[in-house]
Amino acid sequence: MIERGIYPYLIPIARTIAGFVVGVMLGIVGGWTATTFNAMIGYPWLPEVHRNIYIVGIGLGGGLGAYFGWMSFNIRWYLIAGMIVLVLGGGIAGAYLGLEYGQLADPSYLGRRYTSDSMMHWGAAIGGIAVASALGIFHYVRNLGR
Repeated sequence: MIERGIYPYLIPIARTIAGFVVGVMLGIVGGWTATTFNAMIGYPWLPEVHRNIYIVGIGLGGGLGAYFGWMSFNIRWYLIAGMIVLVLGGGIAGAYLGLEYGQLADPSYLGRRYTSDSMMHWGAAIGGIAVASALGIFHYVRNLGR
C-alpha cells in the first residue's frame, strides 16, 4: 500500500460504490426470492403479510450486498455477526423508507391493490450502505495507523 497518497481515500469510496451496486443487485434477487417463496406457499395469509415478506426480502438482499462491500474478516466473530445484523437491519429499514417516500406508482395501477415500487430496491441499498459505510469507515480509520 502506498503511504500518504490518494489510496487511503479511494478505497473507502470504491468500497461504498461497490457495496451500493451489489446491494441493488442483491435487493432485486431478494425480491425475486420473496416473490417465489410467496408463490410456492400459495399466498395463505393476508396480502399485507406477503407484501412485508417481499419488502423484507428486498431489504435482506440489499443489506447483504452492502455488507459485501465492507466485508472484513480480521475482527472477532461476534463483531462480524453484529455488523451483519446492523447492516441487514439498515437494508430492511431502507426498503421500508423507499416504499414510504419513493412511491412513484399509483397504488391502483392495473387494478393491483399492492403495487410494488422499484424505489424499495434503491432504499434498501442506500440504507444498507449507509450503515455498512459508517461501520466500515470507523473500522478503517481506527486501523489506519496500525
